[in-house]
Amino acid sequence: GVTSISADTHKYGYAAKGTSVVLYRGQELRRYQYFTAADWPGGLYFSPNMSGSRPGGLSAVCWAAMVSLGEKGYLEASGKILQTAESIQRGIESIPDLCVFGDPLWIISFASGAVDIYKVMDYMAVRKWNLNPLQKPPAVHLAVTLRHTQPGVAGKFIADLRAAVEHVRANPEEKGETAPIYGMAATMPLRGVVSEMLRRFADLLYKV
Repeated sequence: GVTSISADTHKYGYAAKGTSVVLYRGQELRRYQYFTAADWPGGLYFSPNMSGSRPGGLSAVCWAAMVSLGEKGYLEASGKILQTAESIQRGIESIPDLCVFGDPLWIISFASGAVDIYKVMDYMAVRKWNLNPLQKPPAVHLAVTLRHTQPGVAGKFIADLRAAVEHVRANPEEKGETAPIYGMAATMPLRGVVSEMLRRFADLLYKV
């Protein structure tokens, strides 16, 4: 059965980024996340998690956000999100070259057997839409949020997505940005090589 549930409160909790919650079935399970040092020369040390010292301001902001919205606010937001997600799902399914995975609630994953879905994602990025790439199989997903529930947003998303598919179908030779990366990674049977590529990319990000 389920022994723990985690939630990023900066997402659908509408708190500031940097806070998260993990709930355990019981206290015994929670004890495994503690860190203790009984022989440290600096004294006895314990921390409820791996990060050690953390700013209390983020927790206070998170609490304030949740209290200000309240149960009613979260229920209203959830209702709007689910309704909008259903509309977006129907819109995606109306585009001939796309298929939706499963019967999602608000995180909608979709793929294509006719066009390169990563090129579709790149085209959508130009239109200022943030989609996340998936692999095995190649796909993308959209996490519907409260911003998507604003009037006209869902319709604009579907219109841009339809235009993206048509553009990629008409211009298959375009390289894009994400497509070459995921395309190359998918052809490598040794996943350790891909992991090393990611580490080297991280090295470049932190290069001084």
